[in-house]
Amino acid sequence: MTCPDGFKNILLSVIAVTVFFGAVELVLASFGVQPELLTEDPLVGFAENVPQFVEATRPDGTVILRTARNKRGLFNYQEFPREKGGNSYRIFCLGGSTTYGRPYGDRVSFCGWLRTYLKAADPTRNWEVINAGGISFASYRVARLMSELSHYQPDLFIVYSGQNEFLEQRSYGALLEMPAWVLNLNAALSGTRIYTAMKDMIDALQSDSLKQARQRNKLSGEVDEILNHTAGPSSYHRDDDLKQQIITHYRLNMERMVRIARSSGAELIFVRPAINIKDMSPFKSEHREGLSEQARKDWEALYQRAMEQQAAGNAGEALAGYQQALLIDDRYAELHYRIGQVFFGMGRYDEAEQAFRNAVEEDIAPLRILDSMQQIIAGVAAEEGVPLVDFPAIIREAYLAEYDHAVFGREFFPDHVHANMEGYRLLGLALLDELVRQGVAVADASWDTARSDVIAQELIAGLDPRVEGHTLINLGRVLDWAGKFNEAYNSFQRALEILGPNPVIFERLARSSYQLGKTDEALHYLRETLVLAPDMPGVHARLAMILGKQGETDAAIEHCLVEIENNPDDYYVRSGLAQLYEKKGDTAAALEHYQAALRIKPDHVFSRIKLAYLLISLERDAEALAHIQEALQVNPDQHQAHNALGLIMKKQGKYQQAMQQFSEALRLEPDYAEAEENLQQLQSEQASMAVPGDLSLVTTPFAP
Repeated sequence: MTCPDGFKNILLSVIAVTVFFGAVELVLASFGVQPELLTEDPLVGFAENVPQFVEATRPDGTVILRTARNKRGLFNYQEFPREKGGNSYRIFCLGGSTTYGRPYGDRVSFCGWLRTYLKAADPTRNWEVINAGGISFASYRVARLMSELSHYQPDLFIVYSGQNEFLEQRSYGALLEMPAWVLNLNAALSGTRIYTAMKDMIDALQSDSLKQARQRNKLSGEVDEILNHTAGPSSYHRDDDLKQQIITHYRLNMERMVRIARSSGAELIFVRPAINIKDMSPFKSEHREGLSEQARKDWEALYQRAMEQQAAGNAGEALAGYQQALLIDDRYAELHYRIGQVFFGMGRYDEAEQAFRNAVEEDIAPLRILDSMQQIIAGVAAEEGVPLVDFPAIIREAYLAEYDHAVFGREFFPDHVHANMEGYRLLGLALLDELVRQGVAVADASWDTARSDVIAQELIAGLDPRVEGHTLINLGRVLDWAGKFNEAYNSFQRALEILGPNPVIFERLARSSYQLGKTDEALHYLRETLVLAPDMPGVHARLAMILGKQGETDAAIEHCLVEIENNPDDYYVRSGLAQLYEKKGDTAAALEHYQAALRIKPDHVFSRIKLAYLLISLERDAEALAHIQEALQVNPDQHQAHNALGLIMKKQGKYQQAMQQFSEALRLEPDYAEAEENLQQLQSEQASMAVPGDLSLVTTPFAP
């Protein structure tokens, strides 16, 4: 049987193209061109390169690499010789805060346990286990760090990553707003040298302005710990497309790590992360799209009744109600979580586990690894022949040995993702077993389970017994960030019982108390904070805020002045102080401090708008207009600025423009009562001025 000529021609063309591109790849390789996948993230760019380790010299002349000073806030301090000894085996542990060892630190992280057990089990080698886990580090940052560490003579990388993928979605989400096929094609081509060469050529031809624009759209080289920010789950919203793109990016990063490790000649071990599903509710829930108003009301009624039944201990009735609500909307994360609670209380553990996992999958702020990402780890490990240590399987075995279920909760996880010391220890032991299985480590004859237990007891006994208190502080911070203020308050109270009077705990208790409406208690804890830490940043400002709302203006001003004395560049406090002076009727002082705030931070829109309103009240409209225009340049959608502009337009007799500005303010903020009042008043005034039968001066709220 002979091939048709057409098919033969197509086959020859494919072969020719393949040979051509293969030859180009070889030529580029001879010139030292590397696939981008080895050097840069093809989907997420970074504005700068901030080294993790810097060189230093010990008194004996040994050159070492140690954690850079600017990295020590989010990383454990580590150091190791630049040149590895002949009997040394160098292991880098990478990942986020679990690798770091939160809430305990390096010593009892899984890296620390592995370091301790390796030295005890196989003292014939010099084991270097370097903890390079960074708080809030996602896989795209881990891969970038691995590129740096690949130059430091690694023998093995251990990667525990997948909990932080959505932390920076507000920062890099815009970079991923592309069709899925473009994303996948970009990822696939990034493994070729031709792609790298073409990208470099395009970059060289771009204008300086375009390059600057691209640079501004890149991630910072440093990451800020998300829990230190005031922005919480409210900034997250359901976006299934973006969610899938982030998951796709995660796969690319795991594949990239494989290539980086192999290019450096190092081995690689992936660890499947484990999470708390039972004792940590979803961080944010949202209804499914397209739910009608009536369906939402029906759902809410069922949900509320079911919660009442659950609280009363009527498990069957609660479950029936929750399941009816599920038929209306099965995407509300908290609903799945409550179903899991009911199943667990009934002893139906398999069903409880599935319901809890459904809650994790539907969480709008997914700060726990998703099942699809777990599958990616396992899939990439199988495809690439990378050893996989299954941490959930290890924890499951421990649960079944001690409890009558294996539904992961606070028994091994004090918060949403971090293990307790025993969990970290079990993972350290499992990694040791994997290295022994591979023949990397050879356990001596004295090594057994009993000896590992003795070492564990000695290590834990040497720890500060108050470490549990610090664990509870960290848990409280997580709960506070998630808006779970009552749970956060309870966690801080338990920490206080262990640690005793502590300014950090008092300040955190003040925050939680205030959010729970316990204003007097918040004031008490803030004052207790100042007794122990008179200069603690922000405490005087919080006192001022609460006292100002209670009408104690003079006392609030005093606290603001103390805060400014300690931190003269705090523009936020300056602005608050200006408002207090304005409330008191001291316009000169108010003007002074609004202007001071703007000298410190010219783009602080709130201060500009407040200053503009004050200037309008003083009939200084030209100055007010300048500030409004500045504010709108920074944020064109600031509703108060549009309302203020409307007031000035009205005073100038530009009634149509005034109405447009009031209407725009209402469009941006439909519940903005001041703008609605201004608009209605102006419409009423214009209607009364209109000649009967002449409607030329009458306009609708949203007239063009």
